[in-house]
Amino acid sequence: VPRVRAISNNATNVVRTLLCTCVDHYASSYGDRGWGCGYRNTQMLISSLLTHTGYNEKLYKLWQDQKPPRSSVPSISRIQGLIEQAWSQGFDIQGSEQLECRLVNTRKWIGATEVVTLLSFLRIKCQLVDFHKPTGPGGSHPELFNWVLKYFESSVGGEFTPPLYLQHQGHSRTIMGIEIHRDGSLILLVLDPSHSPLQMAQLGDTNSASTALRLLRKNESAMKARQYQIVAVLGMIEADYQYQQSKIIRGCRIPQDR
Repeated sequence: VPRVRAISNNATNVVRTLLCTCVDHYASSYGDRGWGCGYRNTQMLISSLLTHTGYNEKLYKLWQDQKPPRSSVPSISRIQGLIEQAWSQGFDIQGSEQLECRLVNTRKWIGATEVVTLLSFLRIKCQLVDFHKPTGPGGSHPELFNWVLKYFESSVGGEFTPPLYLQHQGHSRTIMGIEIHRDGSLILLVLDPSHSPLQMAQLGDTNSASTALRLLRKNESAMKARQYQIVAVLGMIEADYQYQQSKIIRGCRIPQDR
């Protein structure tokens, strides 16, 4: 995050850069290429949460019986197991039936609803936002860009801002921040599990840093899938009644249905 901030701040056409507090990039590997992106973006989100004392304490308590190191991000197979556990406790019954209640030792994709299921099960409060149709010319999604801007603006001055999980048909990525350019345009800064560690390492090399940032930058014309979903982390689920309520996934639709 500090490297991206420095490169972005040095760009003459950028007026302002808003970023998450921290995040580690997790790349797809040979073993999960083609089906593991949902898990890799979940790992990116958890890598950020584990650096925050509040989330770290809670998560560590929840899975200390498995004795992982305090800062360890769960592997794909462990995430699969945790989602199965959530299903067995009544989280997202509909979604679990679609995946036949089984993920461990499979190459099944997971999407935004499984990420919400996992986080809710871990008592992490989150919001699922469904950008269910384009809101701009040529199939673009200006409302998504405005929503992301508001998310990062509202956390300015706060102690902790997690990244956002971004899903569209067949692929998911992680939004680590947003740039506001001189011409008023908004540019998302997006981490993609299909980027290799080598490509990401270029961010640390002064000669290739600006080229590397181009990999992360996405303007409106680069975001033209028919629908997108975003998962945002909003805090912890403290009360038991909220925990029970979180077993049913409720998304917020943008634009709102008339």
